[in-house]
Amino acid sequence: MDTDMDSALARTIADSPVLGQLSDADRAHLLTYSREQAFGQGSPLFLRGQPAVAFYLVLSGTVGLTTAENGTCSNVLDIVGPGHLVGEEAVLDCGRHATGAFALVPVSAVAIQAEPFFAHLQDRFEVVQAMMAGAAARLRGLILEITELKLQSTTRRLAGYLVRLAGDRQGRVHIVLPCEKQFLAERLGMKPESLSRAFAKLRPQGVHSGRLDDVDIDDMEALRRFWQSSNDPWDD
Repeated sequence: MDTDMDSALARTIADSPVLGQLSDADRAHLLTYSREQAFGQGSPLFLRGQPAVAFYLVLSGTVGLTTAENGTCSNVLDIVGPGHLVGEEAVLDCGRHATGAFALVPVSAVAIQAEPFFAHLQDRFEVVQAMMAGAAARLRGLILEITELKLQSTTRRLAGYLVRLAGDRQGRVHIVLPCEKQFLAERLGMKPESLSRAFAKLRPQGVHSGRLDDVDIDDMEALRRFWQSSNDPWDD
């Protein structure tokens, strides 16, 4: 990698909630056994069952985590965006990947080799702790969302996803979905046609979906109130 690329990667790693806990010298050393990789849409970062020899820091694009056994991107469990790690939970126990990871759109990511990473971190337990905490937080989030899948209609599931995607933004909000609606439907536990119906049912709540990946929300607070309401006026 050239000097400019090294500098850009060092800044990205410094901004990572987990890897940013490393010192400047440690981050510079990490770059010696890491490399940036590009993945075309649909390409795997790793497959389910493969030995976990590396984990990845997503730089751009979105990655889908899937339980598919056949090396294809289907049964999407989670969608991971820039700044987040993927595959670190398998690396932590030196095991095999429990999920596959696929580029839902073109992805750039830093591949960090597991063996030198652990050798490097023998005396830096706080970073390993942070990785474990991040993996646990993701698991808690997935458990919460699985509970929602069982208890909420498709309309409320979609509303909740849009609320989480918008973060703390207020008022009128424009959102670009992180992946094709086919994969978003899988992520939310529904069929593509159910997702289309859910978008249609959210129009009275000020949600407007284009043909591609653009979503406009007239009033973010109104959508939050709908999502948090105990009454769901629509059945699937």
